[in-house]
Amino acid sequence: MTPSPLYRIMDANLNRCCEGLRVLEDMLRFVCEDAALSMALRNLRHSIRKETAALASRAVKARDSERDPGLVISQNGPPGKRSGMADVAVANCKRVQEALRSLEEQAAGLSMPELCGFFESCRFRTYTLEKRILEALIPENRRNILNTDIYAITASEHSKGRSNIDVVRQMMDADIRLVQYREKDKSLREKYEECREIRKITKDYGVKFVVNDDVDLALMVGADGVHIGQDDWPLSAVRELVGETMAIGLSTHSPEQAAAALASGADYIGVGPIFETRTKKDVCDPVGFTYLEHVVSNIPLPFVAIGGIKAHNIHEVAKRGASCICLVTEITGAEDIGGKIKEIRNILSKKGK
Repeated sequence: MTPSPLYRIMDANLNRCCEGLRVLEDMLRFVCEDAALSMALRNLRHSIRKETAALASRAVKARDSERDPGLVISQNGPPGKRSGMADVAVANCKRVQEALRSLEEQAAGLSMPELCGFFESCRFRTYTLEKRILEALIPENRRNILNTDIYAITASEHSKGRSNIDVVRQMMDADIRLVQYREKDKSLREKYEECREIRKITKDYGVKFVVNDDVDLALMVGADGVHIGQDDWPLSAVRELVGETMAIGLSTHSPEQAAAALASGADYIGVGPIFETRTKKDVCDPVGFTYLEHVVSNIPLPFVAIGGIKAHNIHEVAKRGASCICLVTEITGAEDIGGKIKEIRNILSKKGK
């Protein structure tokens, strides 16, 4: 009697699930030396092997590796590439979760309610484990880069003749916790000298410092992060250059770009421009609140809302779920930078009222 093709699906997914768990177990054991988390992954893998022993012996009889079209698809597809340890971890967590979901569905199709429930419980265990794994693998700097309410950006041409150094100092005195250096028209030497000084100031205040676009400049001054756009170098290439510690932010303007940023390993995304803005040249049309609300509901990445946001409209952005908001000229162009930041925070404190 020919076994049901559902057994063939289960055979493939049992292997896929346990292989993914073994990759994760080895990473936590040998890279992080996290005995507790490595043991949790090992226990889950052994539990799945034990509970499915009878199923596995039957499913293996349906195996037909030589005629599996998946092999041809895999061999003819693009070569696998990972941008770092966290990328490997995320890929294998998803591999395990997807395999368990498939096993759950096939068990239901074969009228195996107990196994169906077992696979579901294992899948939910992996969601918790995934969070713990990423916390172990991704450095604190990257995980917490957007732990701030206001994302400040330099803009010397909109700073009323004040230097970027002066503006940044006033931002720090007003308890800004993150500042991005964005200057397009200055010489390389001038940008380097300014960034070197701003890096010193931000370190003194314990503030995160991000450089826009210039990966080499971010590396030279030891920035906490680099922010790139859709037309800049691929995120995977930037990760290879900056290593595992530096955070990478990516500007996005559509649901498709947000999903791609999540898949590529971005640490956070820029969402915008929410409103029309003239701060940047060649900026795209405003995306409005529809895209912002999509990200809030569907993209599990930290994000900063950006683009044309001022004191008079920031409450509209905040009440739609943005907890980190970027203002540029509203701050750099204010007569009293500290006073303007205080005004903005007063508005944000009333967002739910």
